Amino acid sequence: MTLSEKSIKGFQEIFEKESGKKISYEAAAEGADNLVGLVEILIKCEQEEQERKRQLIDFPNGFHLEGEYSCPICGDSIANEKTWYDQYGIKCLICQKAIDDGVIPGSIAQDRDIWYSKYELEDRFNINRQTLREFVKKGVLIPRNIIGNSGRTHLQIFLIEDNKETLPPKKLTESRLVKEDKDGKTWIRLEPWYKFVDPYKHLENYKIVNYIKFITINN
Repeated sequence: MTLSEKSIKGFQEIFEKESGKKISYEAAAEGADNLVGLVEILIKCEQEEQERKRQLIDFPNGFHLEGEYSCPICGDSIANEKTWYDQYGIKCLICQKAIDDGVIPGSIAQDRDIWYSKYELEDRFNINRQTLREFVKKGVLIPRNIIGNSGRTHLQIFLIEDNKETLPPKKLTESRLVKEDKDGKTWIRLEPWYKFVDPYKHLENYKIVNYIKFITINN
């Protein structure tokens, strides 16, 4: 799609107003073109999703999809007959079986705010894998184990509902973007939540603070 000069100048004006920085016409043209490309992709994705929902009328239990996708639960790359789509969206067959068997709720495919992955526990609470295994063994944390075709654990997740006295809502442990001006440039990086608050006070209503003594305050 070729943008008009008026559209590019409009983008230029909005960018400068919102950011407080000047932008050349050439850079504005590139930025506007990228934005249009993103919008077109989003529109296409929404059209595809609406078509899938229409297919659910004929196949209410779900169906395979054509093409390559990523399972929103375990993150595995999946394609064609290895996919499954139903009211909870796209999933791999292993995670789908766990849903069908009642091991995990289907809603976790659509809402990542209701559960923690092992990686998120490690990242947000400085819990290494060995310590996490000990927490599970001692009953500090209650997992849901998704079993793979080999009979081994494919994925271990931690529902907040199962651990509501121990684990806080994820919004309390989200990293924050920090801007830093250096050498005439603006740098943006993510910093962990506990650098901005006293972690023990911040999570005083959750038992996890009794087990993460190694978190340090870096204010």
